[in-house]
Amino acid sequence: MRPGVILTSLFLVLAGCGVPIQSEPVPIASGAVPTRLQGSPGAPTVAPSATPGRPAVQVNFVRDDKLVTLVRDTPASTPAERLTAVVDALLAGPTENEQAIGITTALPPGIGLSVVDVQGNRVDLQLSGETDGRSATENVLAVGQIVLSVTALPTVDQVSFSRDGAPVEALLADGALTAEPLTASDYEALRTR
Repeated sequence: MRPGVILTSLFLVLAGCGVPIQSEPVPIASGAVPTRLQGSPGAPTVAPSATPGRPAVQVNFVRDDKLVTLVRDTPASTPAERLTAVVDALLAGPTENEQAIGITTALPPGIGLSVVDVQGNRVDLQLSGETDGRSATENVLAVGQIVLSVTALPTVDQVSFSRDGAPVEALLADGALTAEPLTASDYEALRTR
């Protein structure tokens, strides 16, 4: 078959399938790309800024018992400042606009969360406030929300929790209990797909 016939055939097939013909490439708005096409699960990503040109961090909240990743602008430039920005954003919870579309937080009211120590790629977070009386699902989502948000920072791979200086066991997404450092892969199953 001659090249001209192949190109003509291809053109007719594409035109018949409803694929628009354009003379120049057209950018696609970031919100128009389905999430399943935005990268493979677990692949490291750089948070697009909510405001172009500003640094941003990723935080996770809850919608329909799954974790969703949102972006928060931050003036933070150092790794320590970015870590503080993530913790502050988690404690602040979803915005009114986010709440209006069904986004909530699994973190209990009045919970305290502070950075106690950073060693290499591991962060130790101190819990304070009341966390008893919650369902296993709420606890797993809360821990997953924190771990996925903190490990979204390029300098953090592991998170551990303590209360009054003592290690705290955490529920993994599969329901197992551990006092080992937690990673994003421990809670990946909780993400919205």
